[in-house]
Amino acid sequence: MIDPGQADQKFPGVSLPAFLQLLEHEHSSCTLTVTSGGKSGSFFFREGRLIDASCEGKAGLEAVHALLALRNPAFRVSAPEDRMTRINQSLARILLHAHTAEEAGGPVPPPVESPFPETAKVHPLLRRLIVEIMAVPEIRHYYLFNQQGKVVARSSDNRQLCNFITYAVMSSLQMRQGLGCEVKGPNSIQMALGTGESLLILPGIGLVIALLLDGHASVLAITTRIRASLRPPKKVGA
Repeated sequence: MIDPGQADQKFPGVSLPAFLQLLEHEHSSCTLTVTSGGKSGSFFFREGRLIDASCEGKAGLEAVHALLALRNPAFRVSAPEDRMTRINQSLARILLHAHTAEEAGGPVPPPVESPFPETAKVHPLLRRLIVEIMAVPEIRHYYLFNQQGKVVARSSDNRQLCNFITYAVMSSLQMRQGLGCEVKGPNSIQMALGTGESLLILPGIGLVIALLLDGHASVLAITTRIRASLRPPKKVGA
């Protein structure tokens, strides 16, 4: 029986794919950290379901395939982390694809996975923003609001945090309105949480972005990347 509450459990002699299947079979909620040759990354399980992964700047399926390609990895189990669901494929399909790539003797790109249902009508700008957010492994969850404080998209059902973000954003807007139309800012709001995570709020025109980040995340790098994704794409030949 795997106990994620017991730190730094090691499992020598067990292959990584077999151990992933064991976590699925036991309906484990845990973090599986993998290391090999100076590289490291993590798989994130919720009740036996692989929901996310991170590895050397990669997230989701791309990170999974990078981790599965590591040779003779060591791995350990630790407590689960609250993260968004970036992976919606079954573990069996993922492992089959990785095995096919290994048999082919070279890298095979993982199947492209869209975060949106085929029938969903999502504004192109919002779609591009969410895709960019999901590509950043240091972002654990996102909350997107309109200027009236209404949620338009989110990756978590944490209503307490969602309500807190709404309060912070609306308070900031009301203060600006009360002080006069000449008052500008803030361009961003950053808060350190007791969990070791940080909350980044980026007010904008028509959309407010709130991101729950890992404690080691670079706020400046993430802010720059997310704001860049909001710019209209350049026209060909322009």
